[in-house]
Amino acid sequence: MEIKRIIESLENSPKILAEMLSKIPPKRLAERRIKGKWNIHEHAVHISRTQPMLNVRLERFMKEKSPAFVPYDPSKTKTPDELMKVDLKQALKDFAKERKRFIAMLKKLKPADWRNKARHPEYDEYTPYIMARHVLLHDNVHMYRIEELWLTKKL
Repeated sequence: MEIKRIIESLENSPKILAEMLSKIPPKRLAERRIKGKWNIHEHAVHISRTQPMLNVRLERFMKEKSPAFVPYDPSKTKTPDELMKVDLKQALKDFAKERKRFIAMLKKLKPADWRNKARHPEYDEYTPYIMARHVLLHDNVHMYRIEELWLTKKL
């Protein structure tokens, strides 16, 4: 039952993100409220840009008995202004498309597949179940940051 709820929540993230962003005045999207921290645009694009990597991980879980993953650290692979160069509308479309692929793959997993253990240097345990829950939490952390940057009064 919990897997079903996680999948349903993951399905809703692209819609929730797009609806929230549609309410934010465009000038606020690029506003840097905290020096050295991401703005709204960057948080939204980051969510979109991580999904293809997650799709590849899930594909590997489906094909390999015990895949070994390398940590994903965008600060080591992206330039500081790279996320600002991405068209936000296109990023949202890409996110919805890639998330649909992710959901379709999750729905194909058999009960034993959900427990396939991977090797990941950052985690004691990493399975498709943990990854799916982690993705949901990742979505929500960044969506919370977007809302916080949008609605918190400037001091």
